[in-house]
Parts: sequence; structure tokens; C-alpha cells
Amino acid sequence: MRKAIKTVVTFALVAVIGISNVTYVKATSISDLQEEKRENESKKEEAEGILSQLEQEQLGIKEAIKELDSKVAEYNTQIVELEAQRLELEADIEETKKELETAQKDEKKQYEAMKLRIQYAYENGNIDYMDTLFSSSDVADMVNKSEYVDQIYKFDAKMLADLIAIRKLIADTQVKLESDLAAVKGIEEDVNESKEALEIVIEGKEKQVANYGASIDQYEAMVAEYQKAIEETDAAIAEAERKAAEAAAANGGTVYYTGGALGWPVNGYYYISSYFGPRDLLGMSFHHGVDIPCPTGTPILASEAGTVITAGWSYSLGNYVVIDHGGGMTTVYGHNSSFAVSAGTVVSKGQVIAYAGSTGQSTGPHCHIAVRINGNYVDPLPYLQ
Repeated sequence: MRKAIKTVVTFALVAVIGISNVTYVKATSISDLQEEKRENESKKEEAEGILSQLEQEQLGIKEAIKELDSKVAEYNTQIVELEAQRLELEADIEETKKELETAQKDEKKQYEAMKLRIQYAYENGNIDYMDTLFSSSDVADMVNKSEYVDQIYKFDAKMLADLIAIRKLIADTQVKLESDLAAVKGIEEDVNESKEALEIVIEGKEKQVANYGASIDQYEAMVAEYQKAIEETDAAIAEAERKAAEAAAANGGTVYYTGGALGWPVNGYYYISSYFGPRDLLGMSFHHGVDIPCPTGTPILASEAGTVITAGWSYSLGNYVVIDHGGGMTTVYGHNSSFAVSAGTVVSKGQVIAYAGSTGQSTGPHCHIAVRINGNYVDPLPYLQ
């Protein structure tokens, strides 16, 4: 009744990446910061992949434990039923033994009485048993002595035969009951053995679940560390871009944005699928811009004249472009399929800078546009025309 259950455990994955490999902000140039960010995003993605696999495998083991627990419950039910059968059979056997003892005594008593009557008849001839069995002389007169003696013999023989048959039936019943009891005990032992084997398997699987839990905790902490490093790098990039804009202005750089509305980044597409602000009730996820759905390859336009200070890759934004418009304002365009500019390019308002796509953390092709004032994200809608 045993069923071998084999589980593939992939603890070899554990410790592939160590938290000590998290790269915290050390660089100062925008390009170096972006490289650090890419490195942490890659490691985070790898850790998330392993974490997801560990969680799936742990879930599979938990499901297997549920099935095994259900089987153990079935075995427990069988054991209870078998124990009840065994107790009933043992009680029946005890009762049968008592009945057999009584039957054996009755048979022996009848046999001894018949022997005495036969012996008495032999020693005294064919005399009447009336004086032995009955005290009334009137009865003796009612029947013929020889006929009565014959009836007594026949009665004795029939009584003995009946008692022998009863004793044999009881003995046969006892044999059958004992055979049934042995069978029930055998089945009960098999069920108990199967149950114990399953309980050993369950115990092993529960240890596997605990081991997976420890590894999952480790990788969750690792992912959190990478996310923290990425956020620190994002802040450092924003600060570096702000300082770059300030330096450009101090060195005679052009201030392109002097007020008014920014240009809409995609011609012909005006529906907004996601607005600036929290994306969940707890504020755990915050959207720093607005999303405008449009087909892959749609031209993305600069919302204002300025200088491209970043045209690179981000884990979250995919291919993104940052344009410095002077005066502390920058605009960000994310999830592009490809670029039309590079860092250092001076662009005019409405110039094609990229093409829409769904790179990075995206659920479909769209233009993500964000506005930063002095390095801080603000709602872009009040600025957009």
C-alpha cells in the first residue's frame, strides 16, 4: 500500500546570489550611476526569478502534504473500523468459547447418562425404566415395557447425536471467527504500516517546507536590498542630472523652459491609462508620471526644447530619455522601443526623440512621461498642453 513520492528539490539555487553582492551608490557620473543601477536591476531580477521558483516548489510540497494528510485521515478511519471489527470478533469468540464449553458438558452428561442406562439394562436385562424415571405406577401400566425401553434407547441416541451436532457447529463457528479475526488483524497491521510510512514522508516534506521558507526569507530580503539600492541610485541619478543642469546654466547654458505649457508627447493619442500618484491603497507603489497608450513605433516628441542628458536603460522604465530644459526642469520618457537621440543631443520642442514600446516593467506599448523640478517628480498634467 505504499506509494513512493519523489520531490525535486532545487536548493542548489540557494546562495547563487549573495546579499553582499548588492552594489550601493559609489559612482558620481550619470553613466556610472546608470551602470550601477543596471547591475543591481539584473541581480534583483535574477533573485526574483529564484524566489519565484522556490515559492512554486514550496507550494508544490505543501499540496503534496495536503494529499498525504488526506490519505492518512483515510487510514485512520479504516483503523477505527478495523479495531471495531476486531473487538466485536474477539467478543464473539469469547461467547462462542463459553457456548462450546456448555455444549461439551451437555454432550458428556448425555453420553454418561446413556452409558449408565445401557449398563443397567445389560446387567438387569430388559427391565422397565419406569421406576427410575417416573414415580407413578399408573404410567407403567400405560405402555409395554419392551416398547418403552426401545423408545428410551432411541431418545438417548437422538439426544446424543443432536448434542454432537451442536458442539461441532459451535466449534466450526469458533474456527471461522478466529480465522476472520486473524484476517482483520493482518489488514489492521498493513494499514498501520502504510499510515506510519506516510507519516514519515510527511515529516520529511514538512522539513523541506521549512527549509524552503528559510531560503524564501533570504531571497525576499535580498530583493528588498536590491530595490533599496536601485532607489538610492535613482535618487543619485536625479541629483546628478540636477547638478548637471545647474552646471550647464552656470556655464552659460541655455534655459529653454521659461513657463507655459509643455507639448503633448504623442500626436493623435490622448487617452491616459495611468495617472500620477499612488497605485495602491497603501501607497506601496507610486507612479511618477502619466501613461499614454499608443502602438509600438509611434514617434515620441520632446515636450520642450532642451539637451538630452540621458538616453539609456532602466529596469523599470526600459529604454528612457531624460531632457534638461534648464531652470531645474527635466522631462522623462520611458518604455521606448528605440531611440532617435543620444546623450548630448540638443533638441527642439516637438522633435522626435524616441519610438513608443513596452520595454522595462510595462504591460503594453505606451508613452510614459514624467516631469522633475529640481530633481523631484511632480504631476506632469498641469504642465502638459
